[in-house]
Amino acid sequence: MNYDAFLEYISTTPLVWLLLTLSAFKIGIIVYEKSNKNTLLQPIIVAYIIILCIIFLTNTQYEKYFESVKIINFFLGTATVSLALPLYKNIKHIQSLILPMCITLIVAGIFSTLIAIFLLWICDAQIQTILSMTTKSVTAPIAIITSEQIGAIPSLAISFIIITGILGALVGNSIFTIIKIKHDTSKGFALGMISHAIGTARAIEISEKAGAFAALAMGLTGVFTALLLPIIIKVLQ
Repeated sequence: MNYDAFLEYISTTPLVWLLLTLSAFKIGIIVYEKSNKNTLLQPIIVAYIIILCIIFLTNTQYEKYFESVKIINFFLGTATVSLALPLYKNIKHIQSLILPMCITLIVAGIFSTLIAIFLLWICDAQIQTILSMTTKSVTAPIAIITSEQIGAIPSLAISFIIITGILGALVGNSIFTIIKIKHDTSKGFALGMISHAIGTARAIEISEKAGAFAALAMGLTGVFTALLLPIIIKVLQ
């Protein structure tokens, strides 16, 4: 098999993309553990770089790649549901902080979205690009559906989600140190709300309590975004 034929085989075979994606993430885990859990070498970042390089070398369209690994996207929902376990274990602590969490969710959610939109607007971005940014802090399954409803570009929305998650995981702990955030509940809620699943994975490494609050924030942010964003966009239009 020559090189061109090999690249064509990779780009046209769905199972190959699935295996490559899982293998890339496994490599990411190994690299992360070998590096003593260096923030810059988180599994998702390493896997993202590997897959991006392969997509580029094989000249594969993102839509084609995504279609090949749809089963992974399906199981993301199942994985998200499993985060209910740490929530159950910390239910009493969560109940005692309902009001502060609701206020944080509303204020921080609106503020962070408006900043992102404003930055794209001053850069003269197209309306579809701006709309795609509005789902940056929710999980991929919710973002795909919501972005289609509001007239955004799902593939671009996913890109914003990945970038947001990686940035949050990279700089989150540094920001907590700079502004002297010591409570795991605050760290977890912030990571889950802004950086969704990637941030939640990072929060779990901090503590089980941080993971529980990250999972809660991620879930609430996803629900509110899915319910309210299409309505807000429709009213504004």
